[in-house]
Amino acid sequence: MSPISAPDAVWRRLAPMLAARRSMRLYDAAARSFTSSRALTSKRPLAPAAVPLFAHGRARVLALDFDAKIHGAAAVEADVARVLGWLTETGGRAVVDVSTSGGRHILVPFAPGVTAGVAELRPLLNLLAARLPTLDIVPMTNAATGCITVPGSACREGGHRHLIGDLATATDTMTVGSEPAVLTRLAALLGGLPHARARTRTTATVRTVDDEIRDTTVAERVTGTGRTARLHSRLCRSAPPPAAVRAFAATGQLDRSRWASRSEARQSVIAHAVLSGATADDIAARLCTPEWAGVRNAYAHYSDSLGAVRRDTARALDWAVSSLPEPIRDTGHKLKHTGGTTDPVVSVWLASAHHWASREYASRRDRWSTHAVLQALAWGAATAGDVVEGVPVVALGGRSLSTAAGLLPETTVWSVLARLRDTPGSPVLLIARGVGQNADRYALVSPRGETPPQGHSAPDVRSTAIDTVHPAWSVIGYRHRILYDTVAAADRPLTVDTLLQQVRIGRSSGYDTVLDLRTAGLLTVTDGHVQLGDADLDDIAHRNGLAAALRSRTVRHRAERVIWRQWLAEREAQHIPTPPPVSTAAIIIVDDGIAPPDEGLWDSIMADEPRYRPDNDPYASLSTLLDAIDPATTAAQRRGTAPASSTTLGA
Repeated sequence: MSPISAPDAVWRRLAPMLAARRSMRLYDAAARSFTSSRALTSKRPLAPAAVPLFAHGRARVLALDFDAKIHGAAAVEADVARVLGWLTETGGRAVVDVSTSGGRHILVPFAPGVTAGVAELRPLLNLLAARLPTLDIVPMTNAATGCITVPGSACREGGHRHLIGDLATATDTMTVGSEPAVLTRLAALLGGLPHARARTRTTATVRTVDDEIRDTTVAERVTGTGRTARLHSRLCRSAPPPAAVRAFAATGQLDRSRWASRSEARQSVIAHAVLSGATADDIAARLCTPEWAGVRNAYAHYSDSLGAVRRDTARALDWAVSSLPEPIRDTGHKLKHTGGTTDPVVSVWLASAHHWASREYASRRDRWSTHAVLQALAWGAATAGDVVEGVPVVALGGRSLSTAAGLLPETTVWSVLARLRDTPGSPVLLIARGVGQNADRYALVSPRGETPPQGHSAPDVRSTAIDTVHPAWSVIGYRHRILYDTVAAADRPLTVDTLLQQVRIGRSSGYDTVLDLRTAGLLTVTDGHVQLGDADLDDIAHRNGLAAALRSRTVRHRAERVIWRQWLAEREAQHIPTPPPVSTAAIIIVDDGIAPPDEGLWDSIMADEPRYRPDNDPYASLSTLLDAIDPATTAAQRRGTAPASSTTLGA
């Protein structure tokens, strides 16, 4: 399809969707590199401009750069066609552009919420580079400087990069993205599974958080054990393997464009079988069928071919478990908020705490994270807290609060809690420090300068449901949440000025917030009045794969708690002294109950007790006491016929 879109429109639409950060780098002809950096603009720069591919070390687009300088434009076209065919087989979607020199870019957006780091991309990039001579993998191998020029951008040779296809299709591709497992399937197609890591033997086994996460992931993603272990059904692919894979499995026909050897081809067949849910026994049974005659011949040179097949199956299963993302497109996994719980005491506190934070932190940038932490504390108090003399009390750790605060970073939560503890008149009062596995305990008190709601608003405040902060705000921006909640709680549409007064933010920031929420589809403005839009927070969370992000954080927190408990147990064991060995020769019998007690010892012990002094004790005389206890024994002792005392001292 011939390129028809204007470069300015292409840049304006695609540059923000491709940029991992809101910046761009401009090409310097003198330095022959992209040197200067500036904020990303909607206006297309006159110089060639590239946008960053990584944010916080993670990329959400796979950018493949094909250079025509050495091999020519024809070789570039052949390599691009080959990659596009592979992407079609693996569920990938791509945007393609071409420069005036004949070079091309293939831009593969990941599924919403799916990202990848350099360490994850490097094995796949090496596989592609070995098969595609015109491919330059440098832009995707450096998380700090990796960037790519955008369709519509100016070219160094003059002219601009032309988008292949129409702009509407490219926009849809960037919005919807590829299937979540496209990277895993592409690696399986090329047969390039990484070799199993060698485990070093140590005298003491020290488990890490990564080890615990891996064990948890395996337990959740694998069903069965040994030769009956298989991938969980929610991760399996129902589509048949590509035609080239089926052809090699049946005939041993090797496609040299994707496999350099029969080893990679047979591993590709095994990997596709594992991804479809096959066990080692299933694959061993398939070797006896005509459809797998080619694979059977590929393993024929092994003395134990069945053992080799089982080893490759185990390696493929281990690789699939660790590399497959969560199937975020499953509607059954769509993130849903339940609406929260109702607690009149906590609701009144939360309203006062929000007013206090808006007043005290009106000019601070961390005001919005403070609101999120207060919301999380209120939810914890309403669902798992206590009320002591009318005051809500809650004990939640920073990790639990970070999840309840809408995926707020743990370090931010700890920072907010430390500031609230140290602020005079704060609504959060630390009443007990956390020890061991016990979290800090907080009392949710009335903030200084705030009075409980009175009049008509009091019943509404007390009946307000308390819920966690929706994870969608981690994508939209926490600073927009209070304004959106105010609109959602209003009985009728509000004017912008009235809304900004209630939220207590400036006009400039307020109008920016309204604009961002309108862009997200959460708000609409009709005749100067603001009301809810067609989209909701659950839709945004689903589009951005936040259910998988929430699940990943929960698994990590669980692993960190397990390691923490193990460390506490080991530390406690180191402080417990080892009991001395028991020796019968060291046993000392102090009192056998027959021999008379030491009167001097008793007198010294009870000397400070007047009622036990001999003057006040009717049994002060030993003989009188013994007569009262056992007259027969006392009489025998007086006659000299009582058994000898068994009081002994051990060596």
